[in-house]
Amino acid sequence: MFGKGSTSYEVQSRRDGRWRIEGAFTDQEASLSCARSQLMAGGVEEVKVIKFRTLAGLGLETVILHKKAPENKSKPLVLGGTAEGAPVCRTLEDLRDFESRVVIGRLLRPFLDRQRITPTELLHSWPHFRKLDEQGALLSAAIHATARHHADLHGMAVPTRVKEIRRLVDAAAAQARDFLAERKQLPVFTPHDLEETSRRIDEAVGEEGHDTLFLSLLTLHLVEGGTLGGKLDLLLDLIDDDTAPRHLALINGVMADILGSADTLKELLGPQPSLVMGLCALVDSLFGRDPDPMVPQPTMSLSRVCEMTLRGRAPLCRIVLIDRLRQALSSDQPLDRRDAKSEGALIQSLTQRLKGADGALLGGPAVAKALDRRMVRHRQTVLRDQGMHDIADRLSAG
Repeated sequence: MFGKGSTSYEVQSRRDGRWRIEGAFTDQEASLSCARSQLMAGGVEEVKVIKFRTLAGLGLETVILHKKAPENKSKPLVLGGTAEGAPVCRTLEDLRDFESRVVIGRLLRPFLDRQRITPTELLHSWPHFRKLDEQGALLSAAIHATARHHADLHGMAVPTRVKEIRRLVDAAAAQARDFLAERKQLPVFTPHDLEETSRRIDEAVGEEGHDTLFLSLLTLHLVEGGTLGGKLDLLLDLIDDDTAPRHLALINGVMADILGSADTLKELLGPQPSLVMGLCALVDSLFGRDPDPMVPQPTMSLSRVCEMTLRGRAPLCRIVLIDRLRQALSSDQPLDRRDAKSEGALIQSLTQRLKGADGALLGGPAVAKALDRRMVRHRQTVLRDQGMHDIADRLSAG
């Protein structure tokens, strides 16, 4: 009597608090499939499917699906290490210096790796500062850890030192925010002509402001790299034999930041069957030795970095790589999990491999100490396996 009428379906999604129409359908299953796909795509807070019917001149609306995206239940980030070695920063230049960035990298490693950024990018990017603030108390925890380290080492008052560090961090964030607001009026970063980039920067802000603006522009360029390994490739592409010393020094610093990530270094070493194999690959590359057919070779990117360190063109990268070597030796991870009983022999073999043509140990006393401690731990394990716990306990790991 009233006619058959018509039926249609509309898919809506909410992003950043605002609803928008994703599509209109005549088939119910197609509309539901679209809604579920939107929900799984990420960035969507909730979806709706609304059924529209017209009957006898009347319009009827019914919500047949309304779902919210599942909440992110990931654990809150915590500090990744200690503030050991943190310099007493008094100026923004101190905060952005290599020694400070090493400590920032250690303290904020979980955050940096999740965001796939370096300490340099954090210090020059307002969006990354904002994301760090969104982590709750993580930034405050890093500041307080640094202040306590300064108190223990130099007798400084923790509250006073917290205020001083916070002031520097806020100043860095303000500069990063200003850069973002003004970047359309600032020089363009030209990857294939760094000299021209620097000439424009010097004209815009003077030589005294060159390094800060150069690194700010460089961080925008690095976004294209995606992962830290990809960013290392972009940095290496900027370098050739004619690269000016000031550019080489700035780029070397960011490369060193990348190598401070243990996960990234593992990727650069390539698939290694054991810790000792990875260390051998790194040591041989740092010495510039011919490839060992028994050891899987690292990626071309890491090989090139090591070649630069041999030529004295990447001194900060060399410092970081040797420290990563020391940390690996200081860890409790067996040199070869497949054969724990071979630990002693592997330590001796690795010690020989760590010696250069002049007999000097790569990394000097710090690496020697790590090797000694590892050998002591191995001997304690052997003694305890034989029931000689008292003797094992008396062995000094120092």
